[in-house]
Formats: sequence, C-alpha cells, structure tokens
Amino acid sequence: MNRSIRNRILNSLVLIVGMTAIAFAGGGTEMALVATGTITAFFVLFIFFVVFVLNGNIDALVRFFRALYDYIIPASEEEAPDLGHDFDGIRELDNRIPPWFNYLFAVTVLFAVIYALDYHVLGTSPLPTEEYNQEVAAADLMRRLRIASEGEIDEATLAVLTDGASLKAGAERYEKYCVSCHGAKGEGLVGPNLTDAYWIHGGNVKDVYATIKNGVPAKGMISWKLVFTPKEMQQVSSYILGMQGTNPPGGKKPEGELYVAPKQTASEKAGTGASI
Repeated sequence: MNRSIRNRILNSLVLIVGMTAIAFAGGGTEMALVATGTITAFFVLFIFFVVFVLNGNIDALVRFFRALYDYIIPASEEEAPDLGHDFDGIRELDNRIPPWFNYLFAVTVLFAVIYALDYHVLGTSPLPTEEYNQEVAAADLMRRLRIASEGEIDEATLAVLTDGASLKAGAERYEKYCVSCHGAKGEGLVGPNLTDAYWIHGGNVKDVYATIKNGVPAKGMISWKLVFTPKEMQQVSSYILGMQGTNPPGGKKPEGELYVAPKQTASEKAGTGASI
C-alpha cells in the first residue's frame, strides 16, 4: 500500500480518536456521548477495513458506492410515455416516481412506526403533556428551594423596601417581565400607567403585591406566584411604587381610582423599608 495513503489514514484515525477523547473529557449529555462513540467506532472499523483488508486499494469501495448510487437513482434510458396533453408546446409525460422519493417515504413510515412504539405502546419516552408536567414540577421544586433559602414573608405586615439591592433586583425583574405591558418607565402600554396616583386594584404595597401574586386573568395578566418568590414579588412591588410621580413622556391616561396613602404613625415610619 502507498505509504502516503497509509499515513493519511492513520493521521485521520488519530485525529478522530483524539477529538472523541476531548468530547468525553469535556462532558456533555448522555446522547451526545453515545453518538460520538458510535461514530468513532464506525470510522475506526472503516479505516481498519481499508488499511488491513483492502490494503489501501479503495477502487472496490468506489465501485460499490457507485453501484449503490446507480441502484438508488438509476439513469433513465427510455422516454416516458406521452399522455397526449399539449399546452402551448408543453407536453405532459408519464414520468415514474423517482426511487429516492420512494425510499424517503419508506423512511418516514419506518420513523412513524418507531415513534408510535416508543411514545404510545412501550411508553419509554414521555409525551408532550407529561414532559411539560415534569418541567413544571421541576420548576416548582426550584422555586420552593429559593423560597426556603430566602425565608418566609409576612404578607400582613408587608413593607416597601428602600435599600438599593432590593430595588435593583426589582428593577431587573420588571425590565425582564413587565415592560411589554407597562412600558420601560411604567408609562403604560397594554397595562395601566404605574406612575400616576390612580390604581385599579389598590395602590399600597400590599395591594400591588397581591396583584402581582394573583394576576388579573380578566385583563390578561397572569399570576406570577409560580415565577417569582415572595421576596422577589416584594422587590418588584417596591420598585413599582418607586415610580410614583415620575410622569414619563407618553404616559397612558389614568385608570381606576385615586389612591391617597394614609398618614403613617411614628412607629410605622420607623419600620418603613424593612424586609419582612
């Protein structure tokens, strides 16, 4: 066998094995590892066959693949029957369906059978509804862990947070989840203006917190209690109340009723901004 061909083959083998080792060392999903191992095994066997069985002579392989190609896509040697329809010099011929199309159709049928066995008969893979429920359960578990790490919040004595870290966290969640309905500056888009003194569901921190928590299904606002933890809802509520009186340009007209904050006692003022 030609030394140059042998060296190229061996170099390719080393490259493939090396890339596979890197993939295994770098980790990844189980499916990716299985696919990598399968492909590597195929190339190793193929190169072994070329080097030690064919002795570097790939003419037989070329003839085999050429014969396979001609079998799958045979050359048409006869003219298709004329159906006798002629329109503006264009004739309609009775061309047979290309073999590759039939093979593709057979593959789709085979895939459908495997899919039905996998999902509906053996049940080895979850259906979309089951997969969705599993993801919801996993998300709820993560939320419970976050709540446990943050501690409980007494909604009856909820207070506005004024520290910079809480307001920054509230602003980040507002910008990510709320701007599409209330605007970047609270001016109101689909949802109401959050910068004026008029409120549909109440304007104190407990009311805003309850609105975020329970949502307003009639107006298309979802309940955020499955997305935010109680602490995060308190942070968003505090950030929203901090928008009061900013009067951004293009603000939506007032909706709801005018809210006037009750006067605070000295003890209440002293406790304002504490994290409950």
